[in-house]
Amino acid sequence: MLLDSVPQPAIWFTIAPMLQDLDQLTTRIGQLVQRTRQLHAERDALRARLDEAERAARTLREQCAERDAALLTLQAQLKDQDGEVATRLAESQRAEVALREQLEFQYTAHQSLESRLLARDADVEQLRQAAGSAQTRIDAVLARLPGAAPAAEGEHI
Repeated sequence: MLLDSVPQPAIWFTIAPMLQDLDQLTTRIGQLVQRTRQLHAERDALRARLDEAERAARTLREQCAERDAALLTLQAQLKDQDGEVATRLAESQRAEVALREQLEFQYTAHQSLESRLLARDADVEQLRQAAGSAQTRIDAVLARLPGAAPAAEGEHI
């Protein structure tokens, strides 16, 4: 560039390499400026990506905090429900024990009443037999009394 516009006399012979160096320096500076702009653009893109990643991380941290709070709430509810289940289980076990005791009492009472009923049935049967026997003896005594009419068979007073 600069070398082309400069005349080529002999005195300029020593300046020509300097001008070439300047042209190379100009080219190199242009390349550095271009590379610097490229790096600035990459930096800006990386900053944008970093900002987006930070926003995403912040959103994820907020969601995590919300889920942790929900988890704590569920754990508290679970603990309360476990306590309620334990209380109801204890109540049902107490009720079962009471019902078993009542069943045992009722069973014993039933057995006692059944034994008494069987004894009474036996007593009633004995009384019937005794009554039948007494009726037979009374009929025999009445038949031997003077002036008694002959009684029909099977007739009882």
